[in-house]
Amino acid sequence: MKRKNRSRLSSKLIGIIFILFVLSHFIPIPYQVMAPGIAARLAPMVEVEGAKPAAGDFFLTAVSTRRAVAWDFIEIKLFKPEDKELTAVSDQLPEGMDMQQYLDIMAKLMEESKLQAQAVAFRKAGYQVKITGEGVEVVEVMKDGSAQGKLKADDLITAIDGQKVEMAADAVNLIKDREIGDLVKITVKRADQTLNFDLPTVELEGNKGNPSIGVLITSKGLNYDIPKKVIFHTENIVGPSAGSMFTMEIYNQLTQRDLTGGLKIAGTGTINLDGKIGRIDGVKYKVMAAKKAGADLFIVPVENYDTAAKYAAGLKLLKVKTIDDIINYLAQQRT
Repeated sequence: MKRKNRSRLSSKLIGIIFILFVLSHFIPIPYQVMAPGIAARLAPMVEVEGAKPAAGDFFLTAVSTRRAVAWDFIEIKLFKPEDKELTAVSDQLPEGMDMQQYLDIMAKLMEESKLQAQAVAFRKAGYQVKITGEGVEVVEVMKDGSAQGKLKADDLITAIDGQKVEMAADAVNLIKDREIGDLVKITVKRADQTLNFDLPTVELEGNKGNPSIGVLITSKGLNYDIPKKVIFHTENIVGPSAGSMFTMEIYNQLTQRDLTGGLKIAGTGTINLDGKIGRIDGVKYKVMAAKKAGADLFIVPVENYDTAAKYAAGLKLLKVKTIDDIINYLAQQRT
């Protein structure tokens, strides 16, 4: 009788464990899972009017993020896989910003990144390009930022440290490379006034390690004149981190010489209108994605190089500061 009771108890216990195991795959928790995302050929994503085919390919790389479930927490905390990590949702979003606002801003930055990539690529290929904007509009001032009490919603940021800004990406790129605590001179138009504010960069609660003044921004009155038609097919990809690779794909389609040399060239990095390449987040996972795709070379911003090198065994890295660094290196390899 005791054996039967024990057997029944064991069966119930196994059943309970099984149910908990199944439920753990469906119960959401306030975390996101970060992992390697896609490494995708850019040729099908970027169509330049009158373009020539290339022997090789440029690839964009991305980080995969999804809402975590209870099992993710158990798996990652217990087994500590190298290709996954948990981040609290609250740590990814600055205070006062919800996920939809964040995604909307990332989508706008992606569109601006495409414009900047076109401008830089066409100019490098010898074309005249004009991109203009009225400035960077403040959408919201976050309460834990240094702009609180100084800037206001609807202010138009026209310059940062005396450098003219026409797009939100300009402002982001000028501030993100500063040290925490650096003073940044912000010039704004408010009604019929021009005002200047010296604001220290700070770490926002949900954006540790990244300098900010604590404002949500968007571009205002953006206009551009590109000599040839460029069509992008980049659904479900947001953010500015593919700017450098967009630039190279467009440039390679425009010019007579194929810089790919038949290689698979992956990479990451933002692009400024002056051709400077900026650091990005999640480089670890982008390197992993590139390796999985069989890339021959990975282009990485100099600020991200040390982290990338830790995960790049067997993959050649090229650290760069400007788009010219990429063009010159690849041109030298073809000689």
